Amino acid sequence: MNSYFASVEQQANPFYRGKPLGVCATMTNYGCIIASSKEAKEEGIKTGCRVMDARAIDPNVILVEVDPPKYRSTTEKFFSILAEYSEDIEPYSIDEAFVNLTGFVADFDGAVALGRRIKQRIFDEVGEWLTCSMGIAATRWLAKFGSDTCGKGGLVVLTPDMLDAYLEGRDLVEAWGIADRTAEKLRELGIRDLGELKRYPVTNLRRALGMRGYELWANVNGIEFSTVQTPRLPKSVGHSHVLRRRTMDLGFHESVLMKLCEKTGRRLRALDMEAGSLYVAVGTTLGSVGDAVRLPDRTADTRVLFREAVNVYRREWTTGVPTFFAVYTTDLASVSRQSTLFGKQKDYTLPKALDEINDRYGEYVVMPGSMFGLAGHHVPDRIGFRKTVSWDIADVEKMLMGKSGTVGCDEVMLDMTDGRGQD
Repeated sequence: MNSYFASVEQQANPFYRGKPLGVCATMTNYGCIIASSKEAKEEGIKTGCRVMDARAIDPNVILVEVDPPKYRSTTEKFFSILAEYSEDIEPYSIDEAFVNLTGFVADFDGAVALGRRIKQRIFDEVGEWLTCSMGIAATRWLAKFGSDTCGKGGLVVLTPDMLDAYLEGRDLVEAWGIADRTAEKLRELGIRDLGELKRYPVTNLRRALGMRGYELWANVNGIEFSTVQTPRLPKSVGHSHVLRRRTMDLGFHESVLMKLCEKTGRRLRALDMEAGSLYVAVGTTLGSVGDAVRLPDRTADTRVLFREAVNVYRREWTTGVPTFFAVYTTDLASVSRQSTLFGKQKDYTLPKALDEINDRYGEYVVMPGSMFGLAGHHVPDRIGFRKTVSWDIADVEKMLMGKSGTVGCDEVMLDMTDGRGQD
């Protein structure tokens, strides 16, 4: 889907159509633009731009705060359309999917006809202001590459006999999975564009880059390396939040931590998983601090997560005004049904009952007492993009601690999956 959040907002409000619009993580000067309409992009207001910078570019730009339920409901509509044409669908993110048509169409012409039918149905049934780009190919990677490069609202078919012409002269970083670091390694080998990568001896690539080199070569040569994948369980679950209110009030800080722990615990319980480790980071005006702790026992209980998080917070934060908090859990495993010989048996009956109430009647109808009085715009509902990255835990710790560049948005949804092919 193209300019998805912004397009959904323009679909929902006709007065926004044809005008520069940005969807913000938070409506503060340092809030991040997480989606821009095509009109805003033409002015230079792009994803990652701060609210204050967007207003400097265009004082009349329309800025709206992110509305996750609206986007999720729209996503459900177009995914239900896809499900009518294939049972083999991989939701890659909230606005993107892979659909395996093997066995559902006879050839590329049939796939093109079906693709156009899906486009028309999205226009008719989901919204006339929403557009999508489609890539049709024999492999998952080429289909994704085609959708990324065919232009807004486009449809491209990449058959084996047209690959050479389509790839020739294209910048290495246009390829899905090749960013600056990988591109630099390829240039050191004398590979300047995707056409040259396709023709490069695969033996030399494997010698220089190992299995990653073969994967890059296979992708551009139309050799299937990764088929459509069903969703997998995450390796970590967590939430972070940039504070709108900058204060030394310990009670407020602990309320925010409780909400982060509640959201984390709720996701763990929904996945029927428990965590063995907890990491807490505190960003301040003077830098960032944090630490990871081993939990006394695997848990998905909000109260246990909060108790450990507060201990880390009180121990690590000594100076500076807090500006953000991050809580994430790792060492995940399915909830154990095994009885214990010693100690109290774990029981999630009460937390899950409260989850059901909040799912049915609205967020935080019932909440922990330490969250009482915390305004809804603190740690609000957020969208988690399933864009896999090749970070390990140490990389994430460095990022949260401010030692590995900056994060382009004011919240990170930590959902580390396979990460194959990403820098």
